[in-house]
Amino acid sequence: MALSMTGYGRCRELCEGKDICFEIKSVNSRYLDINIKIGRLYTPLEERVKQLVSSRISRGKVDVYLSVNNPEGDTTTLSLNKDYLEAYLGVMNRVSEEYGVKGEVTLSMVSSKSEVFNVTRVDEDMEQAWVLIKPIAEKALDAFCAMRATEGEKLVADIKEHAAQTAELRAKIQKRAPIAVAAAKEKMLTRIKELLEGVNPDEGRLLTECAIFADKADINEELARLGSHFSQLESILSGEGAVGRKLDFLVQEINREVNTIGSKSQDVEIARCVIDAKSEIEKIREQIQNLE
Repeated sequence: MALSMTGYGRCRELCEGKDICFEIKSVNSRYLDINIKIGRLYTPLEERVKQLVSSRISRGKVDVYLSVNNPEGDTTTLSLNKDYLEAYLGVMNRVSEEYGVKGEVTLSMVSSKSEVFNVTRVDEDMEQAWVLIKPIAEKALDAFCAMRATEGEKLVADIKEHAAQTAELRAKIQKRAPIAVAAAKEKMLTRIKELLEGVNPDEGRLLTECAIFADKADINEELARLGSHFSQLESILSGEGAVGRKLDFLVQEINREVNTIGSKSQDVEIARCVIDAKSEIEKIREQIQNLE
């Protein structure tokens, strides 16, 4: 199933006292470009997040956001810096005695000094953290991929519709081709006879040159390749995995065949069909840019 490169998924759960939120979104890109925003404490998990995302996605510009909060309390401990407190009190007492400064050292004065306390952050076990985060990330990725699949179905349906229109134009050209070649041959022969009026040309040579011209104007090979390309297009769209690059190359080939038909044929009706076909091909190309 073809997937769109545009998608969004989000999952947020409270797990073992941690508020975990995993969010992912993507837009079109020629290559896979993953940008991860994660809290500093969980930076060691960035590579694991990247590997998990890249296992589900092959193309697109992807933004990933991971936040982990602990509403029940953070992972820090607070202790008293006795050495600093004793030194601080000693200095304050000397100031009072030596300079006659009156007043008492209060609790609020002591607590205003951040140096009085030792703040220690307890390192969290990243293995245990990943056990909690991974299932939530996978749920967000499931929602993300489901959206891409839904969008992909719409794109494929639109591409098939334009491909069917192009195939109909090919059928019209194929039906018109023998008439166009015969008309071109007759027109050329008539024009040559007008130019050679009063002259006795070699009739055999003249017919040979007309046959060569008609052969150069023959578009049957291009029409046959177009038919093959449309069959490949249908097959690729029905396949699994990333199809965007394959389709992009195939549409280039389809466009090349249509251009060749337009340059070889001088028929007005065929020229109109070629113009319409190029319009449909461009619409196909635009939609293919959105597929993974």
